[in-house]
Amino acid sequence: MQETELRWYHYAACQGIDLNYFFDNYESDPVVAKVVDDSICGSCPVRAWCRQEGEDNKETGVWGGVYLDKGRVDQARNAHKDEETWRIVNEY
Repeated sequence: MQETELRWYHYAACQGIDLNYFFDNYESDPVVAKVVDDSICGSCPVRAWCRQEGEDNKETGVWGGVYLDKGRVDQARNAHKDEETWRIVNEY
């Protein structure tokens, strides 16, 4: 079945990017984690919807610029974020 209705994720800045950057690579490489937060998610026009989706569905990985573990903010994997990054990813 072909999807014809546009959804929030069709506008995501990460469209076409290897999803390992949001899961495995993010977890193992702090440089990748910072690039994902600052360059990709920080500029994404739908990051609020993305994060809400991750929280609502109890996802694990990067959702809206925040690493979630079963839908909850994982403090350890978000420890690299500075105050400005938190401000950006928490803007709605």
